[in-house]
Amino acid sequence: MVNEIVELADSVDDRCNSTSENKENYRSEYKTLNRGISRATDNVNIVSRVRSELALVDNTDEEYLSIDTPVYTFTLPDFTQFPDDFREFLEKDLISISTQSSLEQANRLNWWTSFAQRLWPLSTSGDGNCLLHAASLGVWGFHDRLLTLRKNLHTFLSQSTYREALWRRWKRQQSILNAQAGLVYSEVEWRREWNAIVSMASTTPRLRRQSIVSAGKGDLYGNIYESLEEIHVLALAHLLKRPIIVVADTMLKDMNGEPLAPIPFGGVYLPVECTPSECQRSPLLLAYDGGHFSALVAMDSSNNPNNPNTPAIPLVDSSNELLCIQFHTDPGDNEEEDFTELSFNDSISLLNEYLDVVRLDPQGNNSENNKNGLLGSLGRSVGNKLRLKLTRSNSVRNNTTNKSGHILCALLHTDRRHEYHDVMIKNYLQNAMERFQQTNAGAPRYGAGKSQFYTEADAESHEKVSQLTPVKPATNNDPTLYLSKSTFYKTGVQCRAENCTFFGNDQYDNYCSQCYQSKKKTI
Repeated sequence: MVNEIVELADSVDDRCNSTSENKENYRSEYKTLNRGISRATDNVNIVSRVRSELALVDNTDEEYLSIDTPVYTFTLPDFTQFPDDFREFLEKDLISISTQSSLEQANRLNWWTSFAQRLWPLSTSGDGNCLLHAASLGVWGFHDRLLTLRKNLHTFLSQSTYREALWRRWKRQQSILNAQAGLVYSEVEWRREWNAIVSMASTTPRLRRQSIVSAGKGDLYGNIYESLEEIHVLALAHLLKRPIIVVADTMLKDMNGEPLAPIPFGGVYLPVECTPSECQRSPLLLAYDGGHFSALVAMDSSNNPNNPNTPAIPLVDSSNELLCIQFHTDPGDNEEEDFTELSFNDSISLLNEYLDVVRLDPQGNNSENNKNGLLGSLGRSVGNKLRLKLTRSNSVRNNTTNKSGHILCALLHTDRRHEYHDVMIKNYLQNAMERFQQTNAGAPRYGAGKSQFYTEADAESHEKVSQLTPVKPATNNDPTLYLSKSTFYKTGVQCRAENCTFFGNDQYDNYCSQCYQSKKKTI
C-alpha cells in the first residue's frame, strides 16, 4: 500500500454560490485552507510525492479501489495542551467553524460530549469534490487533489460487479420519494436517471475557471466538479469497504428558522454488499452542512487524563431515535413487493455486523476495558434472506430497548494512524507557532515609491510579497521590505529621533518627515 501522509485543508473552499455571506466564507476559508498542515514547509515535498505515488497506481481491479482497504483514522493533536490564544489560532487555522456552529446549534453534533469525545469538522475544499476530499482527509489526512478517489468511485459505479445491486437499492429508495411526490418513471427514464448518477462521479469538471491558487508545479485548482448525492456516499462505503456515518441536520431552514426542504444525507451507510469480515469496523465520519461535506475527526487525548471519554459516535440522535440506515434494502427482482418497516432489533443486528456497537452511560461512567456493553456477536447471524426483506425508513424509534438509559454508539479506532502522522503534526505545529508569533508581533511594514508614510499588510500577503526581489534592500536592521526605489528618502540613514524606526532625509536634517514636523512645533 502506498504510504499515506497527513495533510489538512490545503486549498480554496468555494461554496459555488454568489451570496455575500458565502463570498465572505470563501475569503476566510481560503486563508484557513492555505495554512493547513500540508503547507508547513517541511511537509510540502512529502505530500506532493505521496500524492503522485497514490495517483500512479493502475486501476486493474474492477470490483474495488486500486489501493488497499484503508485502516487509518486521522486525528488532530490535542489543542487543550496549548495556551488559549494559540489554541484559538489553531482552531481558526484548521476547523470549519461555521459548520461546527451550525450543527451544534441544531443539536446534531457534539451533544454527546459528556460520555464520548468531541468531534471537529475540518476545513474542506468545496469545489464539487468535497465528498471525496472529506473522505480522503478523514482516512489519510490529505485532500483528493489528484482525483484518485473520484476516479475510482466512477469506475466502481460503472464497472464493478456490484453496480446492479447499487442501482436496485437506489431505485427502491427513489421510488418511495417519487410516490410521495406523485411521480412515475418509465424504465427508460429510470436508466437515464441512473446514467446521470454515474456520470456525476466523473473526473470531468462541469466548469473550468482560472483560480487564484496554483500548485507548485503550475497546476490550477480552478475546476468545479459535479456535486455528489447520497448514493455516491453508499458507493464510497463499498469502495473503501468501510461504514460511513454522516452527521447532518434533517431540515434546511430559512433565515427565520422555518423549514424549507428535507436534508437527506444524514445517517449510516453500510457496505452491505461486502462481507463484514473484509470491511473495516471503525466508521469514516463526515459532516454535511450548507450543501458541503467536511471531514469529522477527533483529537488525540491519549495523554490527557482530563479527557477520559470514549472515542465513539452515537448511533442515535439527541432524541434517542436510531439514525437512518441508508439504502439497506436490495429488493432484488421483487420490486412490487410491499416491504415491511425495519424493526429496531433488526436495525441493531445489521449495524452490529459492520460496526463495534457499544452502550455508553450518558453520565460518563464508562469503563475503558469493557466498553460498558460491547454487543459482541449480536446480529452476526443476519443473513441475505433477512436483509432482502428489510426496507428503508427515515429513523427507527427506540421504544422497547435501552431501558438502562445507555446510549448506543459505534467505537472509533483512533489509534490506527499512519506512520507519518506524528512527524507531520510536529512540523505543522512548529510552523503554526511561527505564524502565530509573527501575527502577535505585529504586521509587517512596507514602504514604496514617493509615499511619505508606511503601510501594513496581513501575514499571508507578507509571505507572498516576501518572495519578490526588493529593488533596493535596506542596509541596516530596519524590518521594512522595500518594493521600489524611494525618491523621498535615502535608504540606509535612519531618523535621528530616538526610538524612531523610520528613515531620515537630508532635506529634514536627517529626521523623518513626522519627527521633523514634531521638532518644528517644539521650536
